[in-house]
Amino acid sequence: MLYSESSPRECTYEAMLRWLTRLSCILLHLLILRQPTNVQTDFVEDIGAVNQPQIPPPPPPFPFNVIVILPKKESIYDNFGMTLQKAMPVVDIAVEDVVIKQKYLPRGWINLTYWDSKLYEDILLAERHATVGVIQAYCEHRLDAILGFADNYGLATVTKVTAGLNGGIPILTTSGMPSLLNSKKEYPFLTRMQGSYRLLADSMYQLIAYHDDDAISQNNSSLNYLNLIFFYHDKRRAVNRVITQDESQETGATSSHCYFSLYAIKRYFTEKSKTFKREWALNTPQFPFDEDLVIERETFKQWLREISMQSNGKCLEIGKKTVSQKIDLCSIYRNSS
Repeated sequence: MLYSESSPRECTYEAMLRWLTRLSCILLHLLILRQPTNVQTDFVEDIGAVNQPQIPPPPPPFPFNVIVILPKKESIYDNFGMTLQKAMPVVDIAVEDVVIKQKYLPRGWINLTYWDSKLYEDILLAERHATVGVIQAYCEHRLDAILGFADNYGLATVTKVTAGLNGGIPILTTSGMPSLLNSKKEYPFLTRMQGSYRLLADSMYQLIAYHDDDAISQNNSSLNYLNLIFFYHDKRRAVNRVITQDESQETGATSSHCYFSLYAIKRYFTEKSKTFKREWALNTPQFPFDEDLVIERETFKQWLREISMQSNGKCLEIGKKTVSQKIDLCSIYRNSS
């Protein structure tokens, strides 16, 4: 078994151990519920029936088959720093803890398969590799649950596909934070251990967003900013992206985590405020750029001047009340340092 040093971006050992222990109990419970029972359920009115021996329910079939999908190596595409080498020791210890310390399950209760998503090779093909691994495990009758994923695209694809297999395959992940994955209709068996970007959006709304008159109360502590611009890293929409002769090649770039977090903010703001829904109906002020490319200092300073001018305060007529506010810059972007 390969072990590697911990990274600040990783979940702590204790946190991983706790949720893996809970996972075993949850998945076992789901498996038992799926199994047909041979227990007699008809009520017998004969008082002597209480003395008849009870037929125990059949034990759940072991082993329980779980596939763990993560990349073998870290890469620039992996914002969480989760790899198979880092996850395997934690999973092994958690499995032993369920048997020895917690004594919830017998030895040999689980069969683990580790599958390389190859995210480090090409982010555009990672979801293909992940889906192939899941389908292969399903065809070999060793797919009861899925753990892992370091990319949102692979997670979304596999979650949609496995929802129609064997009554639905539960998936637990520490990634999958985009609000697009909130839909229980599309992703009914997905459990995200860290929540979603919607929690970030709620915090931003309470902190800086303008609140409609009917939403303002004495307890409102928001800065009530209305003129906002999103300044963030995203290769797919970057103003400084490299334009090739075949422009269609650029459309293959994936959206960044910065984009997904800001999309959640936009969606939340327009849900909560009629004002933002109206102001951002046609276009949301934004300035995406590719931070992985070389950017001259003067160019970056010019960008800051431009977005500062776009976001500085104006007097706007909102209903019967004129609101004036000033915000120099609303910048939300990934810290790559």
